[in-house]
Amino acid sequence: MGLNLTPAQAQQFIQYLELLQRWGQKINLTASLDPGAIIDHHFFDSLALWSVATPAHGDRLLDVGSGAGFPGVPLKIVAPSISLTLLEPRQKRAAFLQVVVAELGLTASRVEATRLADFSTIEPYSWIVARGVGRLAQLIEQAMPNLAPGGTIVLYASERQRIDELQVLKDFKMTEHRYRLPFSALERRLLLLRYPSGR
Repeated sequence: MGLNLTPAQAQQFIQYLELLQRWGQKINLTASLDPGAIIDHHFFDSLALWSVATPAHGDRLLDVGSGAGFPGVPLKIVAPSISLTLLEPRQKRAAFLQVVVAELGLTASRVEATRLADFSTIEPYSWIVARGVGRLAQLIEQAMPNLAPGGTIVLYASERQRIDELQVLKDFKMTEHRYRLPFSALERRLLLLRYPSGR
């Protein structure tokens, strides 16, 4: 992926993995607590965005339905200068994310325990990312008021999800990227929806 982690960033990923395993014994965070599965299915998958686009210094990123912190936390680790908001309505997972932010020392990061439909911001986001979301059209419509002019919505979508027929896409320029996870060789799909800057 062209990423060169510093020792401090590598340590943050190790801490994150340990927190996922420890908390995962109490609440449902990931399908598997196996380190290899977490690294492959979650860390590498989250960082797939770096193969096609890189948020700039100071960009604001909103992770919708963050769950256990994917993709927002891995993206923040490799780009510590971005401002991160983790949106997670489930209280136990939001509590876990608060611990992750504190223990990993993720500055300019906050957790909002609410749904996207109930969330609004004064300062819009350059990037809105979502992984494992079911209703794509609804997500895009609810995300738009929080998206800055020229901003990008990034969807980690499954093969079953049809997006080309969505009426809401008429205002976006869409690019699609396919990739394989390095350990399992599972194929994944990344959709980038860029909203025009002159709106």
